[in-house]
Amino acid sequence: MINAQEYEPNVQDTANQSSNYVVGKGFHLGLYVGAYWANRSTAYIYDGYGFDQNGQRNTFANSILREQLVNVYGGGNGGTDLIAQLLNVASTDWYFRETDMPFNLRYTTTYLLGLNMRYQINKKAGITLNINASKLIVNGKFTIGTTGNSLGSGSGTGLVNQAKIYQFTITGAEQRLMFQLGYQRIIGKHEKLNLMVEGGLNVTLSKAQKNQAFLNSDLNGGANNFTIDLMSAYNQPPYNFYSAKYLIGAGVGAFGGIGLHLTINPRYTIQLLYTPSYDRINLGYTPNFKLQHGVGLRVYYNVS
Repeated sequence: MINAQEYEPNVQDTANQSSNYVVGKGFHLGLYVGAYWANRSTAYIYDGYGFDQNGQRNTFANSILREQLVNVYGGGNGGTDLIAQLLNVASTDWYFRETDMPFNLRYTTTYLLGLNMRYQINKKAGITLNINASKLIVNGKFTIGTTGNSLGSGSGTGLVNQAKIYQFTITGAEQRLMFQLGYQRIIGKHEKLNLMVEGGLNVTLSKAQKNQAFLNSDLNGGANNFTIDLMSAYNQPPYNFYSAKYLIGAGVGAFGGIGLHLTINPRYTIQLLYTPSYDRINLGYTPNFKLQHGVGLRVYYNVS
């Protein structure tokens, strides 16, 4: 007769079970999704001034936005004054001055998506390669004023109108692609949840995509609303020569990261982290190193 013996795990078995929660060595592939806050220092390239032939900021008299508003859409070259129609005033009763140029331009909060790879050297240390992408939107305001001398011909009256300041929106769109090579370290001895820090080199490719001015008014039922594509001016002389130089660029910087590292099982790990970067966004004529911010979630899968 064979008697069954009750199994009791020994010290070695317990150690093996605990090791199931340790980050495995080898290659890990990951996905990152998060929010991105860009520094506003390069938002000025969407303010409608543009650049001169020496790569410096245009004067107001030569600015792209003024050229479009006053000469193209405002009838300055002998065409139809669409601005006057929009504001329902006579052509002589509206103005656009330097103080009306766009102000308070800033990037809005946007997304950050990435493909990540990590080679885990040991239980604590790893080499990371991240490729993150984002599309940024810039928003600002500009104004057009009316003198109040008369109403437009469409009003059907000869009454004197009140002077007004009308506010309109200017926007920009920009792509950024970030390549990050760095070192990652897990801090702590808990089998599942620990702290994590990382840092390394960051190369950012940037490209300005859109720059538009929106002229919308409730006057005349909004029938005269229109959009001005300021980016199209960069394809025309004398602006076309600098579009590649000042609207597309690559800059070198540094990135970091700190957060929580959760080991789900030997195959999957999750990181919740804050990811700042100190970058030189190489757009415009005065690129400088500035701090950007990100917060996101990263999921790794062990392919080894």
